[in-house]
Amino acid sequence: MLNLDPIRLIGVLLPKIRMPLALTISIIADLLDYVAAPVFGIPIVGDFFDLIVMNMLYSITKSKVLFIMNLAEFIPFFGDYLPTYTVSTILWILRESGYDGFFIARSLLRLYSSTHAYVRGG
Repeated sequence: MLNLDPIRLIGVLLPKIRMPLALTISIIADLLDYVAAPVFGIPIVGDFFDLIVMNMLYSITKSKVLFIMNLAEFIPFFGDYLPTYTVSTILWILRESGYDGFFIARSLLRLYSSTHAYVRGG
């Protein structure tokens, strides 16, 4: 017989959807920061939005490092123009996946350098 115990089913599916769900929420939140900048630029409205997003991401990831990185959203102008949620979530995904930080940083720097040289025509 097929066992459809909801608690067991959630336990099996939740780890598989945590990363895509967190990344989706992060991308949407960063896009809303850019698109609705006049609305979220109002201190209380923007801070309330940031608190909701940070709580959602923390409830999914349970990562204190991600939560601390997302506090950069409360720095005026800095947090509004950088994709803080997306970058911190990608770093969390890399850490959870077991990638070596130094190797990834070096690879990303090499990719950026080659892309930058290609765009300049070099």
